[in-house]
Amino acid sequence: IFKFNLFKNSLLNLFMNFDEFINTTYQHDTFDIIDTNNNGTCCYDSILRLLKIYKKVKPNMNTKIIQSQAVNWIIKNKNLYLSDFDLTMEDFVLLTHNLSSFQEYIDTYKIYSGKNDFSITNNRWGGTPELIALSHIYNININIYTGNSYDKNRNKIIKGTIIYNKPRKDFRFKLLLNTNNNSDTNNSENDSNAFNILYTRYKNNSSHFDALLKKNIQ
Repeated sequence: IFKFNLFKNSLLNLFMNFDEFINTTYQHDTFDIIDTNNNGTCCYDSILRLLKIYKKVKPNMNTKIIQSQAVNWIIKNKNLYLSDFDLTMEDFVLLTHNLSSFQEYIDTYKIYSGKNDFSITNNRWGGTPELIALSHIYNININIYTGNSYDKNRNKIIKGTIIYNKPRKDFRFKLLLNTNNNSDTNNSENDSNAFNILYTRYKNNSSHFDALLKKNIQ
């Protein structure tokens, strides 16, 4: 679904001018970027690091448990209707992870994503379904951002540049989607208690999640 949203957003961005881009994004120094694991658990690790910062879990909590919690919640709630996507959770999982059956999801994702197992051909990376699950489990809103810049010479939005975890000054944080799980908050993006993460897609089609912490939060 990230591929779909990025494609849809890219089409919309074709018609976005510089002022619109600035008005719908956040400047480069809005967040600190917090490194996450590079072993296939970055999605879970991005949420885990924020859970620990906000003291919502014990210090010994780990990504293996976080993944297990998310997968078990999805299994239990596979018939949940997701109005934002007009799909049940089961169908959303199959679409997101490109799987042929829900049983295939169970069999694959019951195995820890950080475990090197060359007998498994499917990826076990976390994505939107798992983030939705974690937002329900911990009663949090999760905002997923991408990093962009605006090329004035070509009048188009391009991928933003980060060097050693420091966004370049022309870098802007652009909201990709949010879980908007907390019913007390109509706009997850403006929720001061929301968890913020950064989604980056690379030229080799790999992707990565990092945690984001607003600069005014210690």
